[in-house]
Amino acid sequence: MPDFIFIINPAAGKGAHMQSLCARIQDHFSACGQNFAIHLTTGAGDALDFVRAYPQSQERQLCFVACGGDGTLHEVVNGAAGRQDCTVSVIPCGSGNDYVKNFSGAEAFTDLKRLINGRPYPVDLLDCSGEYTINLCNIGFDARVAHHMSKFKRIPLVSGPLAYTLSLIFCLAGPVGSAVTLSFDGAEAVAEQLILAVAANGFCYGGGYYPVPDACPADGQMEFCGVRKMSRLQMSRFISVYKKGEHLKDQRLATKILYHTGHSLKVKGKRPLIICLDGEIRKRCEFSIRLLPAALSFWLPEGAALAVPSPMAAAVPQ
Repeated sequence: MPDFIFIINPAAGKGAHMQSLCARIQDHFSACGQNFAIHLTTGAGDALDFVRAYPQSQERQLCFVACGGDGTLHEVVNGAAGRQDCTVSVIPCGSGNDYVKNFSGAEAFTDLKRLINGRPYPVDLLDCSGEYTINLCNIGFDARVAHHMSKFKRIPLVSGPLAYTLSLIFCLAGPVGSAVTLSFDGAEAVAEQLILAVAANGFCYGGGYYPVPDACPADGQMEFCGVRKMSRLQMSRFISVYKKGEHLKDQRLATKILYHTGHSLKVKGKRPLIICLDGEIRKRCEFSIRLLPAALSFWLPEGAALAVPSPMAAAVPQ
């Protein structure tokens, strides 16, 4: 049984969870005699720095539990990647909480008893030019949507999914296409005009959009979905289909969809591209993405399991 280190983002979920979560953790872990610690983050980058600097343990395994949204999980993963003494888990407290949607029984992630009774599970990571992504990387228009979500999240009663939809409508008023060249698995680069592009380990983002509904975080492959440029009217009709994950099977969209599975991707833009890594915004002219199979030990609470079939699942006790 690992020592549990809870990294809590006080701003997650508009600050609604911090006090009650801290009290629940202290009461539960003190009563059962399990080793634990709590760290409250102080701002962007603090979770990454805290995990990276946390003393290595020679005798006991550690479990760093990200208590926040996908951005907090992203920082914890990047702090823990490469360490041999730890696993990573999550208590979803943010507005989107997309990564846990890859697992059935996701309610187990908020149950401290089931967390303690969990088990390690190997999951894939994406190496995005030196920064790790546990869920997905999106490029261009949808990254701009994620970038502008923050202003809508500050509006009272606006949830993560609604903030994403409002930001999407806002961004439709600006440029919608990006000229890029793509090279899959070392093949010759191809030029494309894309409005949406996702390189995925998990299948959900934006609080409930499913760009790659067949993606699996533990199958040893990356899925890519690009949407070629279309008119704003076509986009307005496309959004609901895309949100449900039905665009890959819609024959009316066959010429607009660029889909690929593989292990690596190089992207170059004619202009600087806005890139979104698990909700964290970056800006680069070119970058590479490489799948790292089973690169992270993820602590699954009791009762949670992969929501989609995985070739690795048979090797891991359920």
